[in-house]
Amino acid sequence: MPNEILTTVYSQHTVFLQRVGATQGNDVIPFLRLIEEDIQRIFNTYRDRPKTAANQAAITKAIDIASRGHLQDYITELKKSNREIGTNEAEFAASTLNKIVIRDDFESIVPSAAQVNAIAIATPIQLSESAYTTYNSMMSNYWRKWTDEIDALVQNGFVTGQNIDEIAANVFKQMRLEKSTVSKNLLNRAHRSAKSVAITGTNHYANTARIEFVDQNDNVLKGYRLISVVDSRTSRKCRALDQKFIPKDSPKLSSFTPPLHINCRTALVYEVDERFSLDDADTKRASSFEVDGKRDPKPVSSEGIYYDKMKSLKASDQDNILGPTMGKAFRKMNNPSEFANATIDSLGNPLTIKEMQKKDNELGAILRQQTGG
Repeated sequence: MPNEILTTVYSQHTVFLQRVGATQGNDVIPFLRLIEEDIQRIFNTYRDRPKTAANQAAITKAIDIASRGHLQDYITELKKSNREIGTNEAEFAASTLNKIVIRDDFESIVPSAAQVNAIAIATPIQLSESAYTTYNSMMSNYWRKWTDEIDALVQNGFVTGQNIDEIAANVFKQMRLEKSTVSKNLLNRAHRSAKSVAITGTNHYANTARIEFVDQNDNVLKGYRLISVVDSRTSRKCRALDQKFIPKDSPKLSSFTPPLHINCRTALVYEVDERFSLDDADTKRASSFEVDGKRDPKPVSSEGIYYDKMKSLKASDQDNILGPTMGKAFRKMNNPSEFANATIDSLGNPLTIKEMQKKDNELGAILRQQTGG
């Protein structure tokens, strides 16, 4: 059985980390404002000069240096914040374990900041089912991508504008940071990208800190359990992996270490060996399913998996999460645990409906019957 008290603690703690990640993503805004101001200043310097190859090169170079510098400064601050999160996460894990293990002589070991940082840098990050990156690559790719996009936009401005003022107007029309969260302007897209990078980086440092914590306390901890967020936005992969146990020495651990995709909110929680008694007085976890198109937040039991909670929803709300075909199969199968296992492969990657149809199991038979296959 899972350690329900840890499910309760970490499902609540995950909400806090999501807010931290979102805040870190919003911290890019002052740096984007500086880029905006610098570009305006650079164009103003050349506004009364002719549109020549030399002036174009000078403007482009100055803007590249300015935007590159500000985006690198943001990433430097973000990496510093993530290192602090890793350190705090190790301390939080130790404090939590010390509180729930009922033994007066027990005291867990807190990994050092250097140990947590080392494992965070070394552990790959999943971007999708088949794509991985490293933490440092993800961070440098952010500033490189958006510096290149700014450079390309400026270059295009020289193609479409007749003079420096017209070029500046064309560039600012497509670049200016707007209040709208869905604006397609370049700096708004850079803001949304920063939030994805920040949320992913925060989750990465938090989860790798827990891996290092288990390594330092392996006489007490036997492995990990994946805790997914219980709401209608949870990905197919994370829904199926909720409450999955992974032994600490599993060769597949890296495949199950969150983040499992960009913007992943799943937590990797340590699991205490049965030899130790736990204080499990209050075990509730948050949930927030969409019911009739509206968010319905309410606590649910920490026992059971994601699909156990989803089973209580009416058919139309289940279909909004799974789709009509899989929703109908879920209800007919009437076994949340078996359904979860049948929707993923051995590495936790989601199967397509066609792949599930070919399986020699109950879900495969149901899907073949539904589609006449």
